[in-house]
Order: sequence, then structure tokens, then C-alpha cells
Amino acid sequence: MFEQLVVGGKVELFKKSRRIKENGETKEMLVSQIMDINDETIICTMPSRQGKMIVLEVGTLIEAFFYTGNYIYKSDCTVKSRGKEGNIFTVELRPETALVKFQRREFYRLKCTIDADIIPLTDEERKIFDVTGKLPDNFVMPEDKGIIVDISGGGLRLFSKKQYDADSIVNVSFPIQVGDRSRYMKLMAKVVMSMRNQNSDSVYDSRLQFVNMQKEDTEDIVKYVFAQQRMIRKKERGL
Repeated sequence: MFEQLVVGGKVELFKKSRRIKENGETKEMLVSQIMDINDETIICTMPSRQGKMIVLEVGTLIEAFFYTGNYIYKSDCTVKSRGKEGNIFTVELRPETALVKFQRREFYRLKCTIDADIIPLTDEERKIFDVTGKLPDNFVMPEDKGIIVDISGGGLRLFSKKQYDADSIVNVSFPIQVGDRSRYMKLMAKVVMSMRNQNSDSVYDSRLQFVNMQKEDTEDIVKYVFAQQRMIRKKERGL
């Protein structure tokens, strides 16, 4: 019934009384992850906001956005039950509406392999960033190495040897090719979640959401993503 979804996929949840604001106002988004898929329900981790677990009451009506490799699927869901698997608190969601493909250009995710440098901000640098939206002029720190495994105009997913605190801010740098231009992107991002990779105890799987992006940077990433997708389709057709 939910063959479009995948275990481990990211989920964004919004209480129906706090719908996404289209005018740019603050959104109250909860972040979760699919743990299991049944015939009529979807088991997810209990969601969090800014690194703090938010316990959902049974019967709560939720607007859910389920991320897959290339698309996002939307459904209105009811919280059917709560539980615990090992040390992980869970929530069972029952979709009340059919899964509908929900795609925006900036959300289209490209599977990729791109080397990246990650620099976490210190507490003092975070204070400056929160006030000014910019990095301090003397911002220099050792870089962590990571590999971007999917990217969109809104954020990215990367594998690294280091775990990052949820809601922390990092500077992430990576190269992309935009038409005949080579760009080395240096972007600020918020850590949505960071957890140990299911296939390797020494690797952490982190999801980052870009913040304070310039319009040009978003547009260039979207152009890069769709150019790469066109190349993939041509190869699949043998062109």
C-alpha cells in the first residue's frame, strides 16, 4: 500500500493547526524518520524539533511529508499509537488520505557522491550568526571531511566520521559544475538530524537544511541537480 516509501526515509510533520506558512513566517516543523511500514500504518521515530523530542498525543491529526529518493509524498495522518523499540520512542501514523506526490524544484533530491568540507560553528560564532546571519570575518577552523550522498536546493545528506548536534549550524563547502562554470559552494546549514549509519558503526548519516541562502546559490544548485538528472536519463536511454 505504501510501496513509494522507504524505511529510513526522512519525514517532516506539521500539526494541522500549524500548517506551513507560504509567506515566509516561522514554520513549526517536526522531524522524524520511517522505521517500519505495515499494511495500513507507518512506524516512525517520535519526532523532534530543535533537537528536543516532541511527544505526539494519540488522535493528533498530522500533515506528513515523506521523502524518497527523488520525490516527496504528502498525506494527512492520524497518530494511532505510541511505542518504544529498544531505546527509541516511536509513533504509529495512519494515513487518512492517499499519498500524493508533492514535488517542488528546490526539493528534488539528486543522488550523488561529492566530497565536502564541514566546519561546525562554536557557541560564540553561532551567536554572531544568529544576530547577523553571517560568519565572523576571522572565521577559520579545522575542517571535517564528508561525502554528500544526495542534494537539493533546500539541503543535503552526507556521510562523515563525526556526529553533529541536532539544530547546530555548520559551514559546508563543496564543488559543483553549473553549465560552463565551476563553483565552490560555501553555505550555512542547520543540522536536522545526525545518527549512526545503519550499515557502518564508524559512519554518521547527517541531514542538513540550508539557511540564509542567496537566491543565486539556490538557483545554481537546482540547475546543477537538473543538469545531472538529464545526463543520467540520457545514459539510461543510451544516448
